[in-house]
Amino acid sequence: MKMNKTYIYIIIAIFLALVVQPNISVNLKESVRIPENAQSPEAIMTNDTVDLAISESKSTICIDAAYGGSDLGYSEQGKLASKDITLQLSKIIGETLEQSGYNVVYTRTDDDINFYSNDEQNANYRINIAKDQKSDYLLHIDINSNVDSLVKGYTIFTQPDDKLINLSNTISQNFQSINYSQFRGLDSDHYGNFPILKDQDIPTISIEFGYITNPSDYTQITNEDYQKKIASSIAKAFLQEVN
Repeated sequence: MKMNKTYIYIIIAIFLALVVQPNISVNLKESVRIPENAQSPEAIMTNDTVDLAISESKSTICIDAAYGGSDLGYSEQGKLASKDITLQLSKIIGETLEQSGYNVVYTRTDDDINFYSNDEQNANYRINIAKDQKSDYLLHIDINSNVDSLVKGYTIFTQPDDKLINLSNTISQNFQSINYSQFRGLDSDHYGNFPILKDQDIPTISIEFGYITNPSDYTQITNEDYQKKIASSIAKAFLQEVN
């Protein structure tokens, strides 16, 4: 009798091993969901590119790097001069705007530019370049300086136009989201004091990108990775407000 029970247990064990266990394994495998549209590691987008759309307006944006030629701007031994920093920024901003679908032109792409001792003449010369290229917007890239190295921060100047003010505010908000320096303010009331802003036939924004004399500002505006973040912030603002 005991022998018969032993045989029965052995048969049950064999049945479980050969029939039931494989079915359990198959059912478990079938219950695992595999994503159909999983991206490969190579397809993953970075934070700098994921939010950039493509412009519908295809507006022409003229980028004006301040200084140039014999006009160095602020210059200090061992550091880049103002004219070199504004040109670096202008090119990276321009490339990013082009990637977003805008038509980008420049008042200068190197150190070859006319320089006049009169601010009005200098501004008119650059404005005329922008107009000759049928620009919809003029973006003036500038750098500030101060005898006090503790003074820092960027300022945005524009004309008294609601669309330009909204665009300027969005640029500032995007700068703040990347922890860029500190915002010193937006001014659209005193545009008449700035020759580059006087001609309202061409919508213009002038950005003073911090103080070259402040160590923190200088580090950010000369760092290539940060320059790309700045450029992306500006492109996103145009896509949000102009598209």
